Amino acid sequence: MVAGTINDNPNIPDFIKRFNPSFPVGEANHLGAYEYMQMRLTDRVYVPYMVFIDRKGIIRSQYTGTDKIMDETQSGALLREEALKYLNESGAPVKSRTKRASHR
Repeated sequence: MVAGTINDNPNIPDFIKRFNPSFPVGEANHLGAYEYMQMRLTDRVYVPYMVFIDRKGIIRSQYTGTDKIMDETQSGALLREEALKYLNESGAPVKSRTKRASHR
């Protein structure tokens, strides 16, 4: 897992101190995030943006804040199920991090 903020002037050290995440946290360009997720600038989407990438480096699913999987009352189970689906697949990881496919 990796997290990237798209806020202007994010306080990443404060976030890390406050939440103590067990994964890397960095900064991402908002327009770059839209491009990476193949969203149009005219799309009305809400944070967070989440992408599941399989061991072969292929984007298998992606979500934004309005998708059912992101519902706080269910997200723990639904997100865990989604992650385990890809973690349990066989296949060697690839070295390239090139975006190959997208599925919503």
